[in-house]
Amino acid sequence: MKKNVVFLSNSVIDISVPIASFPIDSGKHQSTVEQVVITPGGNATTLFCGARLGMQMIALGNLGNDPMGSLWTSSLAVEGIDVSQMIVSADHRTSVTIVPATPTGEHVFLGASKSKNSGPANMPGNWSEIIANAGALMLDGWSYKSMGPEVNEGAIEIAHDADVPVFFDPGPEILSIPRSWTETILSRSKVALLTYEEAEHLTQIKDSPDVMTRVIRDMGSDIVILKMGSEGIVGRSGSELVRQPGFNVTVRDTTGAGDSLLAAIVFTYLHGYSFEEMVTLANGTGAACVQKLGAGVNAPSPEEILKVLTNAGINFSLKTAT
Repeated sequence: MKKNVVFLSNSVIDISVPIASFPIDSGKHQSTVEQVVITPGGNATTLFCGARLGMQMIALGNLGNDPMGSLWTSSLAVEGIDVSQMIVSADHRTSVTIVPATPTGEHVFLGASKSKNSGPANMPGNWSEIIANAGALMLDGWSYKSMGPEVNEGAIEIAHDADVPVFFDPGPEILSIPRSWTETILSRSKVALLTYEEAEHLTQIKDSPDVMTRVIRDMGSDIVILKMGSEGIVGRSGSELVRQPGFNVTVRDTTGAGDSLLAAIVFTYLHGYSFEEMVTLANGTGAACVQKLGAGVNAPSPEEILKVLTNAGINFSLKTAT
């Protein structure tokens, strides 16, 4: 089995700010006892969770030659994530997102999207080799927003030629990404992951999760994972449909749940788990993640994931890398 797992997406720093409630009104100041969490977010949450599950994670993208970029690389490197191929640019600043979050898990992202010309304009040769030798390639909507279609489509071409499975999670950026591009990527992805709201936007229909997963799978992905928040996960693989309700946990912040869940999906796919086991671990991973404020460095550990499953009466064995 090829061991390396590659995530092609540019860096972002999350500043998670605990607040008492929404809305935030001018002149009505809020104060909580919790501290602000400053951490690499977005794809970094997937990289953290994947590394903690024992996978060899590689980050491909760019970041600014600034303090936030240094924080991003140092935080990931200390956990054994390969950040050596990231492109450090003096012409662009590392993206920063402020994430106010209430005690019940509600949150909103505030920040500027990195422009599509933040690069690279063409696929670097060393990236091509890394993708061709990977065990999996992960893409998200931020990949498109931050680098544009050419590099992403080139990465998929390389992955297909080398029989590297592609995992695609469009995320909230699906609202501003051309529908035709999303459909093209889905048609070439082994696994597609979406929330119900994202699926509704993509399909232009509002129906049961069973129907939604079938419609999306008909677009070309072998496996569709529909993330239903506290209601759990619905997954479809061929004729197999798995519905799993959410776990009973105390929700603190849902910011990184989907990003962590992606790591669990890749892990179970590469290690040959059954489809039901894939959904189970992903569901448990998301539930473990939402119990803490902030994403990134607070991505769940294997022990935290297994605790969720054990508390639900599920005996799950994590396979080690081979």
